[in-house]
Amino acid sequence: MSAQFINSIITVLIMSFGLFANIIVLVTVRKMSSMRSSFGIITKNQAVCNILMCLLFLVFVGPLQLTDLKLPYELSRFVGLISMIIFEVSAQLNFINSFNRVFSVYVIFLYEKVFSNFNTYIMICMAYAIAIVMCTTFYELLECYLYFHADLWIFSYPETEHCNHLTWYCDFIFNIVLVNFTLILNLIAAFKSRKLHRKITFLAPSEVSNRRQRELNFIRQSFCQGLFMSISLIFYHFTAPLISNKILLFLNASFWAFMLAFEGVIILISNREIFTAVKNRKSGEF
Repeated sequence: MSAQFINSIITVLIMSFGLFANIIVLVTVRKMSSMRSSFGIITKNQAVCNILMCLLFLVFVGPLQLTDLKLPYELSRFVGLISMIIFEVSAQLNFINSFNRVFSVYVIFLYEKVFSNFNTYIMICMAYAIAIVMCTTFYELLECYLYFHADLWIFSYPETEHCNHLTWYCDFIFNIVLVNFTLILNLIAAFKSRKLHRKITFLAPSEVSNRRQRELNFIRQSFCQGLFMSISLIFYHFTAPLISNKILLFLNASFWAFMLAFEGVIILISNREIFTAVKNRKSGEF
């Protein structure tokens, strides 16, 4: 069995599974009354980004791997640009979600005003705008295109000094700082949330426990998403260049995209409220 065929099967299986999982998350969150808040709106948009990435790989990468068809460099680079925009939007939405959690436990009296549904939609639109402008500038106007390498079946940048510097600072450094800052915000929010709920005495113990669990669900979800995004950046920029095996290279260099497919599963596992809603929906209780 050729490496090309194995990689194509891996792509189809992961992205099909990711598409299914993220559609479940999107449909479930849309129906949950508790997720009509700012956090729920952001989570739904994250699921949409994940679905778009899965579809992009299923429609574009999968067929190219299954056949010997080689698309022109000019065409594949636009697909690379779109995939990079989706990744950047996802990273920024994860940051907004973490910032949301910090506000909810540190600046409670301003939370409803700052993270109203209207303001949340504005933040999401800004995330899309920033990602589009940033990726178009760095990878199109500055001519460092992310194209599909037909022989290795991965998205890659041209091996030039100009692109190496640009991707190091504009891709890796920018995103790793953003992701690590996201992780730090989640840890800060978790610490404060734990202390805050210990001080609540006017609610019944069961109500305090439910609130604490719900808050930890949100924080756990954002933390896991940020952690996997950080790992994907390390894989692409550090471990992938050291690998010669085409299958392992493909897995390492494509983990940044596969990670978005896995996010649907990460959300379901880390957020018990959503997972319980999915189980209840299957049993007809939702």
